[in-house]
Amino acid sequence: MMNNNGFIMLKRDIMEWEWYQDLNTYKVFMHCLIKVNYSPKKWQGILIDKGEFITSHGSLAHETGLTVSMVRTSLKKLENTGYISITTANYTKIRVLNLNEFVSESNQNQVDRVENHSNTASLLQKSVDDKEMLADQSQAIDKTLADQSHTVDRPLATTNTNNNTIKRRKKIFRENVFAHTNYNSKILKSFHDYWSELDPNGTKMRFESQRFFEIEKRLEKWINNERNYNHDKKEKPRLIKNRYPKSYEIK
Repeated sequence: MMNNNGFIMLKRDIMEWEWYQDLNTYKVFMHCLIKVNYSPKKWQGILIDKGEFITSHGSLAHETGLTVSMVRTSLKKLENTGYISITTANYTKIRVLNLNEFVSESNQNQVDRVENHSNTASLLQKSVDDKEMLADQSQAIDKTLADQSHTVDRPLATTNTNNNTIKRRKKIFRENVFAHTNYNSKILKSFHDYWSELDPNGTKMRFESQRFFEIEKRLEKWINNERNYNHDKKEKPRLIKNRYPKSYEIK
C-alpha cells in the first residue's frame, strides 16, 4: 500500500510544462507523482519499481474526482507526449518517466514503507469493481463534459501577456480552440485565425485585447453570425416585373 506520509517537492519550472494549463491532465499527472513508489517493492509477486504504481481508471477517477473518460483522455495525452508509460494486464501499472525532471532529487531518496499487503489487495479489488461502476456512470454524463480535458471552458487570461512568449501563448490558444471537437474543423480554423491575429507590434493577439473572452460563447456567436451571413448571400433580390401601376400601363 502506498505510504501516505511525507511529501514531494516540485520544481518551480513545472509552470512552464506543456500541460500546466490543462487542468484535468495536470491534476492526473500530479496525482501520479504523489502515488508512485520512491523505492522498489513487491506486491503479489509483482515488482513495483521506483516511479511506478498499481491502479485502474476507475480508481483514479474516484481519487481525483474526474470521470473515467476524463482520466482516460488525460492518461492518453501524458502517454503520447512521453511523460508516462502504461502496462495493462489484470491490473494497470503506470510508470512516470524521467521522474527527476519534476521532483526534487532529495525527495526521491525517501523509502516507502511496505505497510499492509492485505489492504493493498483489497484496494486493488475495490479499484477493479469501481472501474466498472464509474465507467457506467461516466457514459451518462454529457459528451461535452466526458471528453473534456481542455474543453472545460474557462475565461482566458487577457493580462500578464509578458509572462510567456507569444509563440507559447498562440499554441495554448490553438489547443483551447481545437479542443472543441463538437464543432467543424473549418469553423474552428477560421475562428482561430481571426482571434489569433497579432497587433502591429506583434506582442498581443486579437482575443487578448478583449476584457472577457470565453471560447464556447464566442464560438456560438461566431457560428450564428456565419449562418446569417450565408443566408443573406443565398437570398436573391426579387425581380420587379412591372414598375407601373395597372392604370398607368402603356397601351
